[in-house]
Amino acid sequence: MEIKTSKNTIRAMSAGHFITDAYSGFLNPIMPFIAAHIGISMAFATVLISISNLTSSLSQPFFGYIADRWQKRFFVFWGMIMASVFLSFLGIAQNIYMLIIFLMLGHMGVAFFHPQATSIVSDYSSNYSDSKEMSIFIALGTFGFALGPAISSGIAQIWGLSKLPFVCFIGIISAFIILKNTPKLSQNKVNQPKISLLSALKKIFNNLPVAILVAASIVKSFVVSSFSIILPFYWKSCGYNVSSIGMILLAFMLAGAFGVISSPFVEKFAGVKKVFYISLISVMPLGVLFYMSSARGILGLISFILIGYVSFLAVPVNMSLAQRLMPEFKSMISGFIGGFSWGVIGLILPLISLLAEKTGIMNILLIMTFIPFLFSYFIKYLPED
Repeated sequence: MEIKTSKNTIRAMSAGHFITDAYSGFLNPIMPFIAAHIGISMAFATVLISISNLTSSLSQPFFGYIADRWQKRFFVFWGMIMASVFLSFLGIAQNIYMLIIFLMLGHMGVAFFHPQATSIVSDYSSNYSDSKEMSIFIALGTFGFALGPAISSGIAQIWGLSKLPFVCFIGIISAFIILKNTPKLSQNKVNQPKISLLSALKKIFNNLPVAILVAASIVKSFVVSSFSIILPFYWKSCGYNVSSIGMILLAFMLAGAFGVISSPFVEKFAGVKKVFYISLISVMPLGVLFYMSSARGILGLISFILIGYVSFLAVPVNMSLAQRLMPEFKSMISGFIGGFSWGVIGLILPLISLLAEKTGIMNILLIMTFIPFLFSYFIKYLPED
């Protein structure tokens, strides 16, 4: 494998990750305004978000299983096309049926892209035990997801939601460029699992450290999803406009991206387990500060941004450790940690939204910050290195 080809391929996948996740971040800041336009409640809006998350996330392990057996550029290319087109079309949804179709097809494209691209990055990395390439790949996706809300809310604020579909051309053109820089992959694939999907699932979840790592990713997704999906409704009720909400979410996700980038350095300094402890335990005191500030002022902004940073801090360590524990299933592992975890949260978000409407959004978010603290007990079962 030529070094130049490897670097170009990793750069192409990282760029594709940035672009695809930017489109997947479009929804959160504009959803309250779409909901108002088509006449649905916050609870029902989160049901639709959950449907899209389920479409994208729960299917990723299945696509990861395919990627581990049959590696093609098909999923990367068409994943980018579907995500860029249908998630841009959210701005012109005129009724609930159009909104559901756009959400499901757009997030299906996201599901196509991620396991395959993650597998390609690991295959072409110069040193798989060193997670620098994976950290860059994940960080660029996080940066893209961070910019997504700012892009969609900015367009909505300046030109209106009806102009959002024009952004799809960026993704379409990029998909063709990235395809040109991605070599045919079938001949490069190794460690293909020769067992059934059910047998692979059993083998993965019978591995206690891997099961804990998957659960840790679910807990992280729980915090990030709750704060980024429910809070825009609170801020809208406080009189924030769509652009302001988008910029706050941008700061939250950019902090998460810096958490991803700094993860390998924290790991080198403190060790694997301490990265998880820092990421999980510190959410609780930051959540208390956020609650005390009522999500406003400098204290509220700083604590909110820091929650984003620590929530993403362990993501690269989580992914690389799980893939090293079971390298024969690294695409499936990617599907569980990078996708499935979000889908599980999508199942319970409608219930969380209903509770938030009854008891208050800030009260529910405060309770949620205690969950990572309690889960940190299980980190002691992970390997030291």
